[in-house]
Amino acid sequence: MRELTLAEIDVLLKEGIAYAQSQGRPSSVGIVDMGGNLRGALRPEKGRIANIEIAVKKAWTAVAFQRPTDMVRDVMLPGAFGYGLQHTDERICMVGGGYPIFDEAGDVIGGIGASGGTIEEDCETCLAGMRKLGFKTEFVNPLAAKK
Repeated sequence: MRELTLAEIDVLLKEGIAYAQSQGRPSSVGIVDMGGNLRGALRPEKGRIANIEIAVKKAWTAVAFQRPTDMVRDVMLPGAFGYGLQHTDERICMVGGGYPIFDEAGDVIGGIGASGGTIEEDCETCLAGMRKLGFKTEFVNPLAAKK
């Protein structure tokens, strides 16, 4: 398993911010490593100070559950088997806009999260840099077949 490089982190942050700004949003982007430790974060001018923490929580959640945060949300809604998990750790954010980053061998090497736009814009903010670097951007919910 490899680590995200500083060059990759730079691209992920800058491409994400550029996409958000192209949509007229001052969204923040956060990146964590495979252990959930902060590796980088950017909050553009006029970005809300809360967004940086939310972006990092989305990135952490994506790494912790090894799936996009919108898929994490599905298991934590009332009536779902994971309902209540969101209260077990203050770092969990079950709002869409966080993605795990996988290396070529399929290992999670980090996570990225964005906050400041709509859920769809936050998702695209993350995916912009991931696409540029060739990281996996298509995800299948591992629980979908079990419904």
